[in-house]
Amino acid sequence: MSARLVPLALITLVFNLGGGTIAPALPLYARSLGADYRALGLIGASHGLAFAVLTIPLGRASDRLGRRAILLLSALAVGGAAGCYLFATSVVGLAAAKLLEAAGWAAFWPALEAWVAEQFGRRAGGAMGVAYGAYAAAFVLGTSTAGFVIEGAGLRAPFVIYLVTAILAAGLILVLSGPRDLDRHAQDDEVGAPRMVIAEPAIARSQRLLAYGTGFVYVFGLGTVLAFLPAFAADRGLAPRAVGLLLGAYWVTRLMGSLGAGRVSDRLGRRAVLMAAMLNAAVAAALIAAPGSGLTLIVGTVGLGLTAGACAPTCVALIADHVGAADRGVAMGLFEAACGVSIQAAGLIGGDVAEELGAEAAYLVVGGLALGWSVVLARGLRPQAVAPVV
Repeated sequence: MSARLVPLALITLVFNLGGGTIAPALPLYARSLGADYRALGLIGASHGLAFAVLTIPLGRASDRLGRRAILLLSALAVGGAAGCYLFATSVVGLAAAKLLEAAGWAAFWPALEAWVAEQFGRRAGGAMGVAYGAYAAAFVLGTSTAGFVIEGAGLRAPFVIYLVTAILAAGLILVLSGPRDLDRHAQDDEVGAPRMVIAEPAIARSQRLLAYGTGFVYVFGLGTVLAFLPAFAADRGLAPRAVGLLLGAYWVTRLMGSLGAGRVSDRLGRRAVLMAAMLNAAVAAALIAAPGSGLTLIVGTVGLGLTAGACAPTCVALIADHVGAADRGVAMGLFEAACGVSIQAAGLIGGDVAEELGAEAAYLVVGGLALGWSVVLARGLRPQAVAPVV
């Protein structure tokens, strides 16, 4: 298993490294072009729109054309987006680049998640935790250094880094993944159709729907952080370097959650992890919204990072528990589509309530949504909805 995790982790790390680097830069650059909170929300919403529309067809394309081809397409798309960011001179130009970037991410994640389900079967939670851990590590490195890059070389410098990492990601996909690694569909019982898909298809479908809904809820918090936290923190007096470090702290805790929660869910069940994560998100969002010292802002930010890290691999594993081999790509595409719709909703709703009620109100929406969804999970998610580790 360890040998198979190396290419998975490296590809994921490099693909997302540039995205982490531009995470603090993009809102600050948009602000320098005159964007208000509504405009920042529209930029985030453009990402969610393209992501939601494209994940399902691109997931299905990975079922038919192979994971490797779609992963290569994703690297080319984010490279093109980086070039568009670099030359954008208006908010509209940034939104257009965000659309292309979203297309790349929409190709990458369903193909990667389907690959993990095929390669690791009942241990998909732990393996996906490594993949999401690499994703989080990329954002730790990128966001933590972005402020220094911005202060040393200007707001556009992170876009150059993004272009370079996209090129490197394409090379790694070609070198580290042979066609047999990414394009074969497993046929053995370990990773074939789970028994519940055949014996109880309605229950399997309901559990997948709960995974999709959980993706929507946790990504609503992620989308709010990505779209608004840099400007929110800057408005509270943080310098660009401190903004980057705050986002870095978010991704550090997301990394910790990703590496631990997937494996825990393999052993204790998906329900235990997801319930705890939703309740934690409600508390964390309230802390960000609370007035007072910067400590509550930091604690709340890392709390939302922990929730995202715990939910991401657990949701993918929950889907893998309840989907057959022939439909993995499209099932992961549906999950990522729910996440894309959530990013769009977070940008539009968060931007509107921030302008009308104050920036803190966006985080109160995040907390209320997480608290309400925890009730839904308590009623609908089966405690036994976990495949035994072998």
